[in-house]
Amino acid sequence: MHPLLTKYSSLLTRPFGVDIAMAALRIVFGALLIYHGSLKVFESFGKMAEELANRGWPMPYFQAFAATYIEFAGGVLLIVGLFTRPVALAVSVLFTIITFVFQAGDPFMKQEKPLMFLLVALILFFTGPGRYSIDNILFRKQPAS
Repeated sequence: MHPLLTKYSSLLTRPFGVDIAMAALRIVFGALLIYHGSLKVFESFGKMAEELANRGWPMPYFQAFAATYIEFAGGVLLIVGLFTRPVALAVSVLFTIITFVFQAGDPFMKQEKPLMFLLVALILFFTGPGRYSIDNILFRKQPAS
């Protein structure tokens, strides 16, 4: 192997900045969820419930409420890193339903965004809140004294 490649191979193969990258992912994802949830909270909650009712979904107002606040309140919690895994699980369930049930018959182009939201929520669920989070401060194990 070329000496230059040997010298810099760790740049190509080893992770770096993982804590900052995961915090950035969590914060940006949370902000996007707040944006999408706030549109429903402040503008179109009734339209969403009406659309669910027109599709024959049971308890359309409850489902619209749950989806709206999983996005809005879940986004707030993700930004600060509080209850990250339960929120990520709820968001994963929500976007699984949106992608594979609600938009099942839609073209892939319309399913792309909820599929990406599902993927990011799953990444956060499996990786956890990271070092820069309230979860880490509140729930990290303290060394035995």
